[in-house]
Amino acid sequence: MSSDDHAMPVGWMATGTPDRQTVTSDWLAIDPPSIDGVTIKEIRPVATSNGYLTEVFRDEWGLDPSPVGQVFQRTMYPGAVTGWHAHRVTLDRLFCCAGSVRISLYDGRKASPSFGTVWHKILGALRPAIVIIPPGVWHGVTALGPEIALLLNLVDKAYAYDAPDHWRLPPDTEQIPYKLV
Repeated sequence: MSSDDHAMPVGWMATGTPDRQTVTSDWLAIDPPSIDGVTIKEIRPVATSNGYLTEVFRDEWGLDPSPVGQVFQRTMYPGAVTGWHAHRVTLDRLFCCAGSVRISLYDGRKASPSFGTVWHKILGALRPAIVIIPPGVWHGVTALGPEIALLLNLVDKAYAYDAPDHWRLPPDTEQIPYKLV
């Protein structure tokens, strides 16, 4: 592609900016997460004789070295928002297997090279991916579309009923430069 391909077309009455490349010709995302320690793997469902099989997580993918301590699911009504939350020691692995969600992240770790960065990813049954979120990264989820979304979380440490590792902020907090609502 030459530099002229991104020049403003002659004779147009309005100006704009050209789209930047976001996927390869094989439709693989080329934008790595901009928050240090966050990884994502887009997953390709495999067509079978009676539907599709979608792997959710495999150790050999090398996304992170932590064990899986608990797996739980969360259903979200259309338009539902979780609010912002973070963990001191727990690593989240989020996978939307029904419907569609936008996962929004904010790096609140002062020592991180990506401190203050906001990042978003839309994923769901039609574009499966797993997002690995390290401790200290604030995250919120918004259900998109007209159907219920089903979100799986494969945490490295099981929920401690007597001492929850959850820190919460409202979805419209002034402490994070993005409003979930």
